[in-house]
Amino acid sequence: MQNDSGLYRRILKATGLFGGVQSITVLCSLVRNKVIAVLLGPEGVGIISLFNSATDVVSSVTGLGLRQSGVRDVSAARAAGGSGMMRIISVLRRLSLFTGLLGAMIFIGAAPLLSRITFGSDRYIWGFVFLSASLLLNALTGGEQAVLQGGEKLKLLARSSVAGSILSLAISVPLYYFFGMAGIVPSLIAASLSTYIFAAIYSRRTYPPSEKITARIAFREGTPMMRLGIYMTISGFITTLLNYVLIAWLNRYSSTADVGLYQSGYTLVSRYVGLIFIAMSSEYYPRLSAVSSDNAETSRQVSRQIETTLLLLAPLATLFLMFQNEIINLLYDKTFNMATRYTGWAITGVLFKGISWSLGFVLLAKSQGRLFLITEFISDTTSFIINILFYTIWGLEGLGAAFLLNFVLYTILIWGLCAVRYGFRPEKRMYSVLTTTTILVAAVFILLRIPALYGIPLASAVTLATLIYSVTIIKKRVEK
Repeated sequence: MQNDSGLYRRILKATGLFGGVQSITVLCSLVRNKVIAVLLGPEGVGIISLFNSATDVVSSVTGLGLRQSGVRDVSAARAAGGSGMMRIISVLRRLSLFTGLLGAMIFIGAAPLLSRITFGSDRYIWGFVFLSASLLLNALTGGEQAVLQGGEKLKLLARSSVAGSILSLAISVPLYYFFGMAGIVPSLIAASLSTYIFAAIYSRRTYPPSEKITARIAFREGTPMMRLGIYMTISGFITTLLNYVLIAWLNRYSSTADVGLYQSGYTLVSRYVGLIFIAMSSEYYPRLSAVSSDNAETSRQVSRQIETTLLLLAPLATLFLMFQNEIINLLYDKTFNMATRYTGWAITGVLFKGISWSLGFVLLAKSQGRLFLITEFISDTTSFIINILFYTIWGLEGLGAAFLLNFVLYTILIWGLCAVRYGFRPEKRMYSVLTTTTILVAAVFILLRIPALYGIPLASAVTLATLIYSVTIIKKRVEK
């Protein structure tokens, strides 16, 4: 058993290593979004969001969860040694090709329906037809990325993402500049192609194709790989479908501009702040899986993960609250300032997202696919209902409040489930970190709503206190 200080160092090292490289990818995304915001405005951001949501819905169904379940099978084969790993990789690549072709064909056939449901007209049918190429490329990319992650080639995985992002940026900016709205679909395809090129180069150079696998053999030997993946696929489909329906409803109920404001705020809160989750998950999931049969050790690992996650998120959340206007102006444009009505509430909910994220991996580590699906369905359905209700009452600000409330409710659900079924019993010091970080972030949120003469100086002091607190506790945990 690794001692506490060693465990904290391991978590922080993995977060820093993978997070640092991922930051470059995010920077490329920020630049691209800035260009889109300036050249295309909120309407352009909204159209891109609608295209991406439709693509996600179909790919989440046809992907069969291979990107996630494939990692587990490749990793297990690697640990077992022998030639089994290359066999699994061949099966995974064959299945990825099949799911990609299936998704592309479905997208082409459903293009008229997707255009009418999403945009209320036939204007974008050909856009959806051409985007079928993205579904094929994304499926192939997922397979190669699963090979790299399962083979513990995390540096190569990160490098491929960075290289793909840079190439995508270099291609998409000129397309948006010269063609405006007409450059949206080519840019989305270019992004998928760029990511695939480098993922394939790194993966196939490290694990070159060794044998040909027929479709029949691939499905027979890949059944275990797909079993858990199907549960994850259903869960992912529900999530993306409800998100798609939500933004389509927003587009009909209000305007495409409101969709753009919501999506820009959601991207800032979930995706860019979610960089921490991405960085930690590459190390956390396999670590938790290794001790999943020991409930006491699982509880210990989860507790330490929640502590570290909160200590990293709290100062980030308070700094974001202090400078959200400046951040939005920098990354988007002044026309997006209304998005702060969403981000102020939502960034506060990130703390609870961190807790539920840490606990959610327990179900996956223990191979409880059905239970994972049930909890995700409850959370997604609750989120959808709250979003519709709160937007109808409070508009964009209501969507932010709905984000916060949903993750509070989901945290209660998953915490209670892990406590009852797996004996999750965090130590007192985790409760101390949870209480302190929640109070500090909530204080900044409330103080910034007080007139500037009093609110901003007090909020600044609390933000500084949050940073000092997090650094002090992390240092204490690592050196203990």
